[in-house]
This record gives sequence, structure tokens and C-alpha cells, in this order.
Amino acid sequence: MKSPLALLPCMTHAFHSRHFLHPLPTGFSTSRIISTALAQTAASNDIVAQREEKSFDSFDYNSHWYPVVWARDVLLNEPIRVTLFDVHYVICKTLQPIKMTDAQDGPDKSTQTEEEVFYALLDSCPHKKVALSEGRITSGGCGSNKFIQCSYHGWAFDGNGKCVEIPQTVIAKRDNAKKSSAGVDSSLSPKQQRQDATAVAITQAQGMVWIHPALTPLDALALEQEGNLVGPPRIPEIDMEGYKTTVAVRDFPIDWTVLMENIMDPDHGYFAHSSSGTALAFDWYASDGTENMIHIQEEFTELPSGPSNRKGGVGWKITSSVNAVDKLVKYNREERMKNGITKDSNSRALLVNKPKKNDPPKLATTTFIAPSIITLGRRTNITSPSQFLTGFWICPVGTGKSRFMSAAISKSPIPIPRWLVHMNLNNFLDQDTYLLVGQNRAVLKKEAECCIAQSSSNKMNSSVTSSNSANVRKSTYVYRSPSERMGVRIGQFFDATLSRVPNRKEALLSWYNRNSNGYRFFEEWPSREVTLDRFRQHTSVCPDSLDVVRNCESVMKTSKFIGAAFIFLKIMSRSSPFSLLQDSFSYVFPTSIYAAKQILIQVIAKIMMNRLVLSLLSRNTFYAILSLLALSHWIAYRVKREFFFKFDDALHRKDVKHIAKNWVDL
Repeated sequence: MKSPLALLPCMTHAFHSRHFLHPLPTGFSTSRIISTALAQTAASNDIVAQREEKSFDSFDYNSHWYPVVWARDVLLNEPIRVTLFDVHYVICKTLQPIKMTDAQDGPDKSTQTEEEVFYALLDSCPHKKVALSEGRITSGGCGSNKFIQCSYHGWAFDGNGKCVEIPQTVIAKRDNAKKSSAGVDSSLSPKQQRQDATAVAITQAQGMVWIHPALTPLDALALEQEGNLVGPPRIPEIDMEGYKTTVAVRDFPIDWTVLMENIMDPDHGYFAHSSSGTALAFDWYASDGTENMIHIQEEFTELPSGPSNRKGGVGWKITSSVNAVDKLVKYNREERMKNGITKDSNSRALLVNKPKKNDPPKLATTTFIAPSIITLGRRTNITSPSQFLTGFWICPVGTGKSRFMSAAISKSPIPIPRWLVHMNLNNFLDQDTYLLVGQNRAVLKKEAECCIAQSSSNKMNSSVTSSNSANVRKSTYVYRSPSERMGVRIGQFFDATLSRVPNRKEALLSWYNRNSNGYRFFEEWPSREVTLDRFRQHTSVCPDSLDVVRNCESVMKTSKFIGAAFIFLKIMSRSSPFSLLQDSFSYVFPTSIYAAKQILIQVIAKIMMNRLVLSLLSRNTFYAILSLLALSHWIAYRVKREFFFKFDDALHRKDVKHIAKNWVDL
């Protein structure tokens, strides 16, 4: 059996294997299911809460994989920077050759093919600490290997972080090799071990690139060989036949915990997204507090221990389910709208969700797999597949920052173009992102104050919060809606575990100290242009959207040029319609039959061209062409505009007026 070191070159191939990318290895983990309903008594809730808090205390953020970027957004042989918990990493995608052997033809009949492999290192060159993401991927190196090369001094590193070349030392190494062959000791100094970069485990699952900040590639390989490597969680429908996915990405200056709470808050969509066309669907995921109660099911999963006997902690999954029927919509229609359905209301869409006669309503389910995945979809029962659902992968970029990645997962026969999805989604996200600024500010401020208070009393113990001493969200929010049952539980989870988020304490205190003078918090409220900057948050990190912008700019330039050329020809044709033919008869009398033929051909060509130009410059055709060019320019401009800042104050004021169409004013 090969040693782990001997298997390192094949490690990335193992990461692509399906057998270890399932959420849990078969026969290893144990689970505890705790189901609660809103109607439980206070005593039983206390018992459940005490039992679950112990599991929250075992939740370790270093025991999980984190989504950082869609694989399709990582260009081949182009290093990019991603950030996780305020730490920068460089990721690269390369092609690595593999041999495929046909069992029927025997081992001698093998074919060479290539597959994508990913590498991830800390985005810091050991030499002068510059960003490796500013470097390049070498074309081949020795054999088929490709390395990450720093653009400052040319140091190169392989996917495991080993420094494979320092250009400034190659001459000395050559001479040392000669001395070594002559019996002179040329062994490396222990200090030279510092020249290696820091690599972290990386894998790809369901089109997403994941990194494990607490595992090195060698650690991951060792755990995989033991059968203890837990891969990233998966959304079952993506692996099912017939389902198609359309993915999206956007970065936000909003804390990742606030963004997750927003996604799992069904009440906000009915108002914040009132003009989106999907506002009424949010009502299906809400509770009316009477007939349609939200039911909660939680699952705690023990994770295997990591390297160096590090405790694996637990995984946590929570699912809420409720009858997917109209609630506020129905009340608004039957009680608040005295005259029934009006032309100004969107209530005509209410008929869409009426179940067939004698058929039970579907369940609107929301699932959170800590710490990064959320799914929303309607199902026949809580375990059945959904015909259409939305998946969210939230990357905890850092304190006050997040990366939002989503996918529409459905059995649609025709895939929707990604750029079209982005246009619609950016308008949707702009509607409530600026509203989250206030929530983000309040939560981080409260967290920081709890941290400072615990520090001053010598009880913080290197933590930001404690499950026993701080209830940040409970003391900040005012919970009243019956739909907030899951939100309350999510808040309890964050308050109990954020103390163990890497680098959060330092980043949180740094943010607070920058915005306070010790007595008063005075952070300036960011503008819409900063908070909703689509180009920086989305377009610049999405190659597909960048291509759309470039294509739009090309269409705009081309339409301008062609339009100007037609106008110029129109002006010239007015002075002399047959000016193009005048030079045709100014030739010297031909001295040969061949010359005469050439002149005749030129004259005929110019006559035909002149007729074509005159036909194009006719009044109707001329204005039709200019109109078509103007329309092309306008469409390209409008499409391009969707990938830059758009949602200003005027558009917001116009947008909020749609609320009255869903919820009639008193």
C-alpha cells in the first residue's frame, strides 16, 4: 500500500470522487433528531433548549467545508482571490492528464484525457508576503505539473504549497549538486522549510468550489483513506436526473449571519419584494399563527475527529415546514379589501396556489445546513423531492461581509441563460439589501459591546460571545410574528456559536473601534451607491456577466459607427447621385483587349454598387436602418445598465408604492 506522501499527486483526483463527497460516511456518524412544534409547552421547550445548547457548544466552525466560488467562475490557469473568515486564499484551476483504461481491452489499451483540478493556498508568498493571486500559473514546468508563481520574485509553488523553485538560487543549487556528487554535504538548512506556502484542502461538489480552512491537502488525504473525511453537504435534487441549475453570485457589505437570517425570513418578502412578482410566494412559507403552524425539525450529527486528535464537533441541520397556502394574502383579500379584488392589486395571482379538490396542500420547506447552505422549496412531504427549489450557498467572507451564491434548481426543459437570471436577481436583491444596513449595524454593534463588556470583567476568555452570557439577537430584535420561530432558533444558534468563528473577535473590535470614540457609536451610514454597487459586487467577479457587458459595448460602438457611415453616404449622395461612376470613364484609352475587359468589369461593378448604395439610401430604407441601429444601441445600453449601480432613491420610492397593492392601507 502506498504511503500518504506517495499518493499526494493523485490527491486532487480523489477529491472529485463521489464516494466521499456525501455528507457523512456510511456507518460512522450518529444522529439525534429533535422535532418541535409551535404548540409545545414552555416546559418541554426548556428541556429541548437545554439539550440542544449542549450540542451548540460542540459546534466547531473549523470542522466544516465552506463554499467560496462557483467552479465555472474560476478561469482556467488564472489565479483568483477568495476570502473566508477575513483570511485571503488564492485558488487556481488547471487541467491534469489522467489515463483511462478500458477493462475489455486490457491494461495496454489506455487513453489519455484531462480533468479539472483545483489548488488553494494562503494568498501570501512566504518571501515578502505579497499576494500570490497577483501571480500566474506556469505553463507546464517539469512534466505535466503546473505551479503558482509569484509575480514579485518568481517563486513557484505546487498545489501542496511546496516551494519548487526560487530563480535566484538555481545557479547555486546547480553548483551544490556538483559538490554533492563529489562528496560535499549540501543538505538543506531547517530555515529553508519556511519557504513553503500554506495549502488548504479544496474540492469541487455540485459545481461549487469548497475549501476546508483547518485541513491541509495531506490531512484530507489521510482522513479520506481512513474513511473519515466528511465531504461538503449536497442538495439531493441537483444529483437527480432531469434537474437543471442556473447559478448566480454577488458579494455584499452585509454580515453573513444577517444575510442568512434575511433569506430564512418569510415575512419580509411580502413587503420588501412587493413589486418583484414573487412577493406573494413568500406568504406560502409564513405562518398565520392558527391553522397553519410552522413545524421545526432539527438534526445534530456527530462529526469525526480531525488531524492531531482534534475534536470533530457536531453538524446541525434545521428544517421548517408549513402548509403552502395563502395566509396574509387571503386575509388581505377577504378582510382588508372591502370591495374584493381590484385592478390595482396583485390578488389575481392568488388562484395559482389553490390545490386541486381533495388534494392536501404542499409543504413549504426551508432547510438550513449549518454553517453555509439554505434551501427553499415546496414538497409533497418533508422528504420528497421538490419540482422547483432555490439553493443558497453563503460564504462567510468576514465580519460585516458575505458572498451570496444561489441556484435555481428545477425540471425546466429549457435552461435559462445565466445573464438573464442575473439581471432579474440583481433587481430583486437591490430591493432589500439597503434595508439590511440598519440590521447589520445594530447586530454587530451589540456583539461588539458584549465583547467589550466581557473583556472588562475578565470573563470573555478569548470569545466574542457566550451562549450563557449574551443573547445578542434576542436583545436586539423584537420577535412577534409566528413565522419567526425558525428565525429565533437561528438566532440562538448564532449567539451560541459565533464566539468560535475564526478571527471574528479581532475584526469585530477593529470595526467598532474605528466607528466609536469610546462613548458614542458614530458610524457613517453608507450610501446606496456603495451598498448596491452591482459592478463591484457581481459583474467583476462573474466572467459571464463581464462578457455580456463587453458584448453590449461592442454592439453600441458598432451601431454608432454604421449609423455615422450611412449618414455620411446619404450626405454625399445628395451632391451627385452618380459621383461614384465619374471616375469610371476617366481612364486612358485601353491599348489592349485585356485592359478593355478590366475597365468594363470595373464600370459594371461600380454601377451595381452604386445601385445598391442608392437603394440603401432611399428614404424609407435609410430611416429603417437608422431606426434598427438606434434600437440595437438602446437595447445594448439597457442590458449593460443592469450590471452597474441602478437602484437609486427615486427607484426605491417608486418600488415601495407597490406595498399597498399587496396589503391594502387602512
